[in-house]
Amino acid sequence: MSKQPPQEHKLKIERTAHYYTLGHNINEASHIWILIHGYGQLASRMIRKFDLLDLTKHFFIAPEAISKHYVKRTPNIVGATWMTKEHRLDEIDDYLNYLNQLIDPIIDNLSESQTINILGFSQGTSTMWRWIDARKPQLSCIINWAGEFPPELDYNKMSPYLKNIPHKYFCVGNNDEYLSQEQKDKLQFFVKENSMDFNFKFFEGTHVVDQETFGEILREIE
Repeated sequence: MSKQPPQEHKLKIERTAHYYTLGHNINEASHIWILIHGYGQLASRMIRKFDLLDLTKHFFIAPEAISKHYVKRTPNIVGATWMTKEHRLDEIDDYLNYLNQLIDPIIDNLSESQTINILGFSQGTSTMWRWIDARKPQLSCIINWAGEFPPELDYNKMSPYLKNIPHKYFCVGNNDEYLSQEQKDKLQFFVKENSMDFNFKFFEGTHVVDQETFGEILREIE
């Protein structure tokens, strides 16, 4: 008798997501920032990179990916990931719903004097772009930091939307251990080919959010 293969089923459940904020008062800040962390990071760690900035003027919101894992066992270090290849489409759908629940009320309550900006780092750039493509928010600044563009999106179709965003940056370290020079060249060509009009900023460093480079961007957009 042949074996019966297992049948896969889906069940929507309610999860508890966590996010972190940094700043004095979101209603008084001129610039609201959404920070999308990379693979194996935690939002609580990423957001600390911005604690030396003027937190009366800038307010940071860092959603944390729901899936957690041990990055290291000795000592125990926990990280998070936005998705894996397993049940990929379901994970994308879940995190898009999560980001909408978190960010939509913030957008709806912005005053005319406030801007909303987004920074995606490493794996977080793919999460960022999928959310941007699905939501088309009215952003003032997009920063693609040391990450790639998800291949399934139509960036030519997105071009009219991107043209209305005044500040767009691609930042990457000259010694980034996860992006070779060949990959960087391909990304520059991709941006040019899709008329995305990104300002590339290269800095002396590795696969990190460089505070000096971010500070330079703030001086340009303020």
